[in-house]
Amino acid sequence: MKTKGLFFSFLLLALAITFPGATRAQTAQPSIDNTRPDSIQDDGYWGYMANAPANVIHGGILQGKVTVMGDPLLWEPITVMLTCKTGKADLTTATDANGQYAITHVNLPKAYTTENDSLSTQMQQHYEGCALQAPLAGYHSSSITITQKNLRDQLTLGNIVLTPDEHAPGTAISTVGESGSPDATKAFTRAHEEWLHRDSTAAQKDLESAVQADPQFAEAWYLLGRLQIGSDLAAATESFTKAQAADPKFVLPCVYLAGIAIQQKNWPEADRWTSRALQLDPAGTSRVWYYAAQAQYRMGKNEAARSSAQNAMAMDPEHEWPMAEDVLALTLLDKGDHNDALAHLRNTLTYVGSGPQADLVKRQIDFVQQQSASAKK
Repeated sequence: MKTKGLFFSFLLLALAITFPGATRAQTAQPSIDNTRPDSIQDDGYWGYMANAPANVIHGGILQGKVTVMGDPLLWEPITVMLTCKTGKADLTTATDANGQYAITHVNLPKAYTTENDSLSTQMQQHYEGCALQAPLAGYHSSSITITQKNLRDQLTLGNIVLTPDEHAPGTAISTVGESGSPDATKAFTRAHEEWLHRDSTAAQKDLESAVQADPQFAEAWYLLGRLQIGSDLAAATESFTKAQAADPKFVLPCVYLAGIAIQQKNWPEADRWTSRALQLDPAGTSRVWYYAAQAQYRMGKNEAARSSAQNAMAMDPEHEWPMAEDVLALTLLDKGDHNDALAHLRNTLTYVGSGPQADLVKRQIDFVQQQSASAKK
């Protein structure tokens, strides 16, 4: 079909935008130390508050902490999800290295405009009764309900506690090989400290020492792959593969292997790894569902791609994967639903900002309008 062929070209361009340099043999991806702009991750809670605007300090903030039973070394932020409606995330934020998080905005159209009451009043109006959890594969998350007292007087919430789920099919934190070798454990701990101090070169060397001392150290293999991915894609692929082989229940290596496959336009491999990730973590994450949607659409699995794109969007109120709605629009266009496809493309344009992604969506909108006009003749 000519329409689908043209939109495959659009999708390839979208992939090149989503994964910069995707046509090169070795492709850079976001490294492990990436944090979102204005995130509490940047400087920790007190550093964040020292630079916070007045409306945040005076009532426009909720703060709390995520604790993980067993006290594993945490290398990556844990996502905290605020839900006010069943099946849809209304806001997500991430922890810092100490497990602390802060809610400092409202993902809703502003009902108030004055500086003094805009944020704090919106939080009081929209977040009372909403629930906070930290969904993480392999763990049960406790839940905190935001009360009127939290929003007006007691801004510090109780801890969200993650406890291991022994019946879970997969896990986001692997312990396989963790205590197999004292030398490996020492090197892994050193690497963690070096990473917290943003010394990725030293951290990579110590992770290499850890896996040399214990080739079954799954978490060390995975984190080594995260550090290699920006400079040596083949080495990163090997490390992720070894992490998954050492611990077949480990979800995160599957996710990154899927991302690499997408960069390489190896759609069956991307589909295989996203399917494996979703077997291990059926709830998935916005990243996994977005990868799944990309691979499924390219393989002609239109209905599956539409469902995956919708799942990605439902878990991503911050639009960290903004082109998920774009993929949804492509699946609708393939059904001949020009109006809905156009609506989703226009909505995508409201949050992708400026730059190559916005330019792509504008061209897609022009294309769909032309197709719609031709269909009506």
